[in-house]
Amino acid sequence: MKIYKFGGSSIKNYKRIKNLSKVIKINKNNNKIMVLSAIGKNTNKLEKVVNNFFIKKNTYIQVLNIYKNHIKIINNLFIKNNFIFKYIKYFFNELIFLLKKKKSIKYHFIYDQIVGSGELISTKIVSEYLNLIGFTNFWLDCRNYIKTDNSYREAHVNWQQTKKKIKKINKNFFYITQGFIGADNNYFTTTFGREGSDYTASIFSFCLNAESQTTWKDVPGILNADPIFFFKKKIFKSLSYKETLELSYYGASVIHPKTLYPLKEKKIPLYIRSFIFPKKKGTLVSATYINNVITSCFIVKKQQKLIFFSKKKFSFFLEKDISFIFKYISYYKMNFFLIQNSPISISICIEDKFNNLYFLIKKFKKKFIIKLLNNVYLYTLLHYNVNNINFKIKKYKLILRQINSDYIQWILKLN
Repeated sequence: MKIYKFGGSSIKNYKRIKNLSKVIKINKNNNKIMVLSAIGKNTNKLEKVVNNFFIKKNTYIQVLNIYKNHIKIINNLFIKNNFIFKYIKYFFNELIFLLKKKKSIKYHFIYDQIVGSGELISTKIVSEYLNLIGFTNFWLDCRNYIKTDNSYREAHVNWQQTKKKIKKINKNFFYITQGFIGADNNYFTTTFGREGSDYTASIFSFCLNAESQTTWKDVPGILNADPIFFFKKKIFKSLSYKETLELSYYGASVIHPKTLYPLKEKKIPLYIRSFIFPKKKGTLVSATYINNVITSCFIVKKQQKLIFFSKKKFSFFLEKDISFIFKYISYYKMNFFLIQNSPISISICIEDKFNNLYFLIKKFKKKFIIKLLNNVYLYTLLHYNVNNINFKIKKYKLILRQINSDYIQWILKLN
């Protein structure tokens, strides 16, 4: 069985949804699972709905606009009396009812119930459209198969339950299901974090001993540089699991970091290919690394936070101070990507994924002198050489640079 994963960009409008049929025709096999993200930027829009819900703003107009965007898409895919119109209307009415009914003050719980609905809507539309044009498939509610704990927004898979349920799937058919979401034991929706659809696909791959997994992107494969920031770039024909994990850790957005472990465990090959040019081979990620020449990789992470620590009483940082810092970085679920220290100061670049920065800084100010720099850029250069070590970008101020044996990192701020 093969596992396909398509992101929101691949179904952002009716033309892109129609394009899926071309990909399926080129890759002829009925026994597959297609994992889909929410349409276009709808995850971002649903996040704004959640934020407005918690500051007690009226969310009705926002939800209505998201509904109208979906209606605009399905108007170009279906005739007027197709049941999908009623289904979408019913689903959005349920969403509005949920926002009126819910009184919970638990942000992460509400987030998962609202934001996780984007995938349920997109997969239903795509499933019905493909059935309409002759690609017979079955729609699966992923929450019936992927079981998790109740760590909302960063759920952990209950592998024992999940394997038991997924193994019941008949491998001879074509299925469409949701990425990003699962369900806890109370059947409340849980999510795996942004870009978690990649991880969903690898869960199915692992449990079904898939022949391969393919992630279809709007880029022709894994590139050695972000095309938004760098003009010169190279496509990797192949990468090892280890190399790809490194790239994802430092911020390469092509693959979710959790995706690789289940695939590596069973040596399932991962292909990164373009849904725009589906005949191109793209990048193969596997246990075998084919490329002999090490290529430099440029990675950019935006909207990072740089925290400077110094002691209130002029003195050295001790082990207990460092332990205190990392204890609360972990407690508030922060990701860190750079650490630089001297005997009297520490600098840490973090990502505030769960909007806990205020509480973290408040905790740190009790013990240290804190300076915070918001919205910095973290540039990482893996496998550097003498030709690209003097990295400069106009309009940016260099705040910090760190050189290690195989990579360099810069913290930059717009002038």
